[in-house]
Amino acid sequence: MVMKITQTEIAQRSQQKLYFDHKDMDYYFAWIVGRHIYEGSKVEECFDVASRIMDGDLESWQQEWVKLAQHLEKQGSQALDRGNIESAKEFYLRACTYYRSPLFMMNPQNPAFSDNWQKMKFCFHKAVSLFDPPIESIRIPFQGKLLPGYFWKVDEVNAAPVGFRRENVDESKRKRSTLIVIGGLETFAEDCYFMTGLTGTKRGYNVMTVDLPGQGVNPYSEMFLGARMGNSVKAVVDYALTRPEIDPNYLALFGFSWGGHMVFQGVQDEPRIKALIANPAMPDVFRAALAQQGNHGIGDPISQKVFEQIAWRMGLKINLNPKDIFRRIAKACSYLLFGKVKLSKIKCPTLCIAGEGEAQITLDITRECYEQLPNPLKKLVIFTHEEGGEAHCQIDNLALPNQVMFDWLDRVFSPAIRHNIHI
Repeated sequence: MVMKITQTEIAQRSQQKLYFDHKDMDYYFAWIVGRHIYEGSKVEECFDVASRIMDGDLESWQQEWVKLAQHLEKQGSQALDRGNIESAKEFYLRACTYYRSPLFMMNPQNPAFSDNWQKMKFCFHKAVSLFDPPIESIRIPFQGKLLPGYFWKVDEVNAAPVGFRRENVDESKRKRSTLIVIGGLETFAEDCYFMTGLTGTKRGYNVMTVDLPGQGVNPYSEMFLGARMGNSVKAVVDYALTRPEIDPNYLALFGFSWGGHMVFQGVQDEPRIKALIANPAMPDVFRAALAQQGNHGIGDPISQKVFEQIAWRMGLKINLNPKDIFRRIAKACSYLLFGKVKLSKIKCPTLCIAGEGEAQITLDITRECYEQLPNPLKKLVIFTHEEGGEAHCQIDNLALPNQVMFDWLDRVFSPAIRHNIHI
């Protein structure tokens, strides 16, 4: 059955079509497919599922991904029973992705949201327990509650900095450069693994990620997104510096999607962060969101579900109740007043990233941000279609930003650079 698809995207995130005419559905599909580089999907599996999904139809989208997830979870369990560790890990990683796929376009009040989220987390935990070394689940104290996340440390057997003579140092006690990863508006800490994979640990960096207020399922615990996210970032840094594996002089912060705004909020009053990466660089998120409000189809069911989830993450409700209307106005005013970062306060080296397929307002803000940053080690990268990275967060080619990011961090953290430029 063919559906008539109109302009329904909630924001411009790519100029390329992968499979679906519905632009939001196609973007989420590209995100799922893009995970194949870190064993989070298989291209042929994804297109097989897509062939059974009606373009723009929520029900078929959700049903087909869950069917595949259930099948792979069962295969993972069977492989584990046989002692096939590597196969079990791969099955569970893909099952995690496919249980996650329905959540993009689902109201969190739907019982299936909680069911799929729990199965996604279960499969991810099963997979990462099979890594060597295992990826560790962590809990970070924040305002009397706990923010969930993960920590994956360097494989000491296979990673060492250039010129490092491992026989002279006890590797297990070596403090490492560390990258903290902060996701976006709709992301889970599990998603952050699939944005970097093991790239960081293979290059000698510990990697840590966490769900800040509003992310993951933290709204269930009354922790919501807001204009002032600096305190939650500070809590993450506090925790990071308690870990013996982390060198406090080499601590970097990376935010993608809406996280590209939250990391700016966190760093403007946080001198312990020594390098900042934002993809895209978004110090003024209110301006960017306001400029794209006319792009989505208000009557489109996918847009409706996405906005219901965004509202839930911000602690809001979409209805005509006067109290809820007031809360929405108050939240908008808060972002208007406090959602713009003073770039003169960002003292550390900063890498500003965007894809050329994003909205013009996103590209404008990214370039303006770069021009205003004071540190001479700043860098601007706009990925192109020819490079295979034009989409939002380069979900079409995740290896590309990771190579650029870690090459830049290697330079920023090199002894020669640090000797000549204060960080």
